[in-house]
Amino acid sequence: MGFVNRPTHTPRWFLLITAPATGAVVMALEILGSRLLAPVFGNSLFVWGALIGVILAAMSSGYAFGGWVSDRYPGAQVLAGLLTFSGAWTFLTAWLGQPVLFKVAAAVEDPRWGPCVAAALLLGPPAFGLSGVLPAMLRLAVIDLQYLGRQTGRIIALSAIGSLAGTWGTAFFFLSWIGSQALVAWLGAIQVGLGLWWLIAGTTARPLVIGILFLCVVGLGAGAWSPIQMLKAPVYQEDSPYQQVRIRDDDLFRYLVLDRTFHAVMWRADPVTLFLPYSQLMVASLALVPEPKRGLILGHGGGSLAKWLAHRWPELELDVVEFDPRVVRIAEEYFSYQPPPQHHVHVRDARVFLNSTERTYDLIWVDAFARHMIPFHLTTVEFFAELRAHLAPNGILAVNLASSGEGGDLLRANAVVQTMRRSFPNIESFAVKGPWKSSQTRSENLVFFAGAPLERHTLSTIAANVNRLVEQRRLPFEAIALLGAHRTQPWEAGVVLTDNYAPYDLLIGSTVQEVQPEAESAH
Repeated sequence: MGFVNRPTHTPRWFLLITAPATGAVVMALEILGSRLLAPVFGNSLFVWGALIGVILAAMSSGYAFGGWVSDRYPGAQVLAGLLTFSGAWTFLTAWLGQPVLFKVAAAVEDPRWGPCVAAALLLGPPAFGLSGVLPAMLRLAVIDLQYLGRQTGRIIALSAIGSLAGTWGTAFFFLSWIGSQALVAWLGAIQVGLGLWWLIAGTTARPLVIGILFLCVVGLGAGAWSPIQMLKAPVYQEDSPYQQVRIRDDDLFRYLVLDRTFHAVMWRADPVTLFLPYSQLMVASLALVPEPKRGLILGHGGGSLAKWLAHRWPELELDVVEFDPRVVRIAEEYFSYQPPPQHHVHVRDARVFLNSTERTYDLIWVDAFARHMIPFHLTTVEFFAELRAHLAPNGILAVNLASSGEGGDLLRANAVVQTMRRSFPNIESFAVKGPWKSSQTRSENLVFFAGAPLERHTLSTIAANVNRLVEQRRLPFEAIALLGAHRTQPWEAGVVLTDNYAPYDLLIGSTVQEVQPEAESAH
């Protein structure tokens, strides 16, 4: 063999460092997994279920393997091997993660099993190796059986403390400071460093073996710090506490991409213009409320609606609610939204904001539903009841729902309409096509108008009011033609969604490839 165990006693502080470090890395990888998978598979309940299940399966099998192999080869060589293996695989994940994810997404379109396969390939092996480290450390730590309980408890406690530090450190600090891809590379370096440390200090490995192993992991580390990118190089990218934020440019437009979903499209030649048809129709709701005084936008994105309202309806007092502070900053720095004094931007969850205010609004725009990012608590009976309570008696609610118009997306739309009707019996629906033609998906945005004014208006009177405001240059001229997207086909009965029962992920379509911007929410 290339190395054997040292006959000398392993320094206790080696174990006291390795135990919390491995616990921290396992939990950090689990949290990072959501960021690695999100640009391809989204951030749904299925993704989290896949991650947790794969990590648990890898850990349980890793514990069993680590105990078995440490009995056969008692000593530091098992620790060195497991740590070096898991670190090398983590380097591979950082280097080749995106190509693997896209290959898996193309091969496995099921929204449950696709993330499972991807997580198993990228995160299963390092979680397996790191879990095997714990029984191997216990085998080394327990020299005197009289102190078996004490030593076992100490190692497990240190591992749990490390897991806690890895969880909070990654979620609260490191993701936002370092970014997901760089953090994966750092985690690989920690594991490889520990593995080589145990190899050199705990075994009599031959210098040639150490040298070859060192060169191999250095090569993998170089790849990890220069990962292969399948997505177009962004103008700007960062990881917020909630999602990955990317900004992309082409010759004409600027795009805001959150995880895998397009959330804003800005025409660079005229940043104020509402370019997307669904947003041009959403603001047509202004024609249903005479002399509106106060409005509310739930879902800020790139600030397109708020920016347009600031220029065309400067007298309208507006509350804008966005839960991610990074998105608020991005809208100002990259999408030309500078809130005027009558605009108030609130960094809060929409439900939390509604629960904390007694204000009522003449218009409420809900633009928080992207096709692959569904905040389920904004689709329930309780949420729409809150909206009803905060809408003025003659106010209008406008809701945007990205959709393909078929399959799971249609089931989802049926559920949303059925749920809305509990608070808003009168609903007008529009199926608006996007500005781009796509061969991959039948993309459309479903726009719903709801509220008491619909009892008094027909489609023809709505069109007359829209025409009048277009002539006054207070609405986009495209809104007139978009009224022709009115949906006359009745909605089928759907699941009524509640805070207690909202099987929303089961209603999402299974398409996994990155689609064109018109298929997504882009405000």
